[in-house]
Amino acid sequence: MAPAARVKIKGLYGLPTKRTPVTPAVLDMLAGFFQQHKGRVLGLTGAGVSVPSGVPDYRGTNGTYRIHGEYTPILHHELVRQHASRQRYWARSFFGIRPAFKAEPNPIHYAFARLETKGFLTGLITQNVDGLHLLAGSQNVLELHGTLRHVSCLNCGYVESRDAFQHRLEELNPEWTAFWQTMARSGKEPTRRPDGDVDLPPNLRYEDFKYPMCHRCHKGHFMPTVVFFGGNVADSVRRQSYDMVDQAQALLVCGTSLATFSAYRLVKHAREQGKQVAIVNFGQTRGDGDATVKIEVPAEELLPPVARILGL
Repeated sequence: MAPAARVKIKGLYGLPTKRTPVTPAVLDMLAGFFQQHKGRVLGLTGAGVSVPSGVPDYRGTNGTYRIHGEYTPILHHELVRQHASRQRYWARSFFGIRPAFKAEPNPIHYAFARLETKGFLTGLITQNVDGLHLLAGSQNVLELHGTLRHVSCLNCGYVESRDAFQHRLEELNPEWTAFWQTMARSGKEPTRRPDGDVDLPPNLRYEDFKYPMCHRCHKGHFMPTVVFFGGNVADSVRRQSYDMVDQAQALLVCGTSLATFSAYRLVKHAREQGKQVAIVNFGQTRGDGDATVKIEVPAEELLPPVARILGL
């Protein structure tokens, strides 16, 4: 297996430093980056791309680690081995997946889709598990850490949609379903966390929550098709990510602190081949020392106007 993909690193990554003014010269510089390497630029995106869609992140200015330093996401081995951890995860996801799936693509996602359609971009590698790049129309997308939109059986590998799994959770937990309906009518929603997680009221008992076994093999537990913290990127996905870097001429990193090694190693791989790396992120990143150019600005202020300059 590949090295651990998502390790919890709070550190300094993501902290804003000195903001880059979005001047015509800066816009022209990034537009020139696309023109110089037209058809050979690969995008690498992270949580900062989806924040304008209302999707919470971990390390951004208003990220979960900044506001709630005590927050600890569930780890891969906990979900695989511990019944109580699965109850806690699925209970919180039962409420959290609804607002997560209501998120819609924003102008950054659409800018990337247009850049690909018009031949400026070879494709995208995204660390996001929200599926918004695909919803925006991007075609050649590698979801490095998987997607929340499906679940798979740990025993037989059977895959079903998260929507179908949600219906089965509702059938097994009528009291929880009624509580959710009461919350929805009141207009109140639990505090959202990244990756479809939420905070629930203390009066709810996780040990009362039921989750289904696989209805194909009747032996395995389900888990989302995502790489959890402490988990590994599949070898096939890792190889595909390297192949995409190999086939590109330049790398555009956007909206990520590169704190996870599965993403950072792609920047290292590109630089080892002498390829140019442009980083667009409001905050420090693990790859700042490897960047050919670093633009310290939120992606939503840069990508859409650059796409317009390119006539998209």
